[in-house]
Amino acid sequence: MITLYSGLVVRQALEETVIPIFEKATGERVEATFEPTTVLLSRIAEGERPDLVLGVSSSVRGLADQGVLGHEGLADIAVSAVGFARLPESPAPADELAESFLEYLRAAPAVAYTLSGASGLHFMEVLRTHDLLEVIDERAVRFSAGLTADAVVDGRASVAIQQISELRAVAGPHIVTPIPHALQSYASFAIGVRPGAPDTAAAFATALGAPDARRAFASVGLSAP
Repeated sequence: MITLYSGLVVRQALEETVIPIFEKATGERVEATFEPTTVLLSRIAEGERPDLVLGVSSSVRGLADQGVLGHEGLADIAVSAVGFARLPESPAPADELAESFLEYLRAAPAVAYTLSGASGLHFMEVLRTHDLLEVIDERAVRFSAGLTADAVVDGRASVAIQQISELRAVAGPHIVTPIPHALQSYASFAIGVRPGAPDTAAAFATALGAPDARRAFASVGLSAP
């Protein structure tokens, strides 16, 4: 068995496609833990040592600099954009301009976002920059972790903000669209292997660059690095 700590951004692609293909081909079991990168970093800081870490590229490289992961085998695997989710019958922004989107948020009955993921941290900074954080938080649904589109599907929020792949991972009728480019943050995600991990851990990291994995990432809205 090999252990994997992974950000939520690739969860759907890994669980539905990449891990099953790898396990069938190798006979090796992958035990995966999915949390925002910030949560995974906290667990690692407390002493946990998975065989593989998949997360925001800068954080994964930081773990390599600390010796938690090896520099050899580090690889960028995908790029994600921030998006928003809404129900099909709910209003959409007037156009693709940044100001229209900010007005859309001001008018939304409730906005869902995460406090711990890269997309949530970026979203809070966007709101601060435009003096909207307190306004939105008066009626926000804030997640410590997890998938924010759940709040749109179950009616707690009218808009959810998160990485596009994370929004698409939620079952139920909802539309996912990138936020305007002027407000966007493109995050690169990388994989790293712990020194001394089984050889199959390095094989799994390599498999993330295979055509099947690339197609799986693309299907959930992730771009190639």
